[in-house]
Amino acid sequence: MPLAPTNLPTAQTLSEPSGFTLIELAVTVAIVGVLSTVAIPQYYHVLLRSKRAELPMNLDAIRTVEIGYEAEWSAFTSCALSPTSLPGRKAADFPANNTSSLDWNLLGWWPDGRVYGQYEVRSDNASHTSLFTGDAFSDIDGDGNLTNFRITQEFKPQMLTSNTIY
Repeated sequence: MPLAPTNLPTAQTLSEPSGFTLIELAVTVAIVGVLSTVAIPQYYHVLLRSKRAELPMNLDAIRTVEIGYEAEWSAFTSCALSPTSLPGRKAADFPANNTSSLDWNLLGWWPDGRVYGQYEVRSDNASHTSLFTGDAFSDIDGDGNLTNFRITQEFKPQMLTSNTIY
């Protein structure tokens, strides 16, 4: 006598409800809501920190180029604040590598693409020791509080403002 297949649905399995209950769905929505209230502000701060990371990286490159310039010409050079207006939330073009910014072209440094900060280098070659200071400023979150990083010939980029200012 052949046996009946066991994988066919029976009357009992057809009558059992399947799916999620309203309580299970409500709990899931509540969990997702709590996680998003924590995650979205953290994501925003991570995004701001990643944009602000441009400043010390560019200043370190400027420091390296200034030291090389001084090794060749026995003096540091100054470069005007560029771009002329603070970029803010949107990145701006850096005016180097064109005829309007001869000082940055003389130094031989300009960023790869648009920038979120302003950069400036001041040199003092009149004293018996040649010195330079470089600054970078940004206001990436647009709140009016400026972030400031500084370099010198002795020190790599240092943040002069609070870590919570973007």
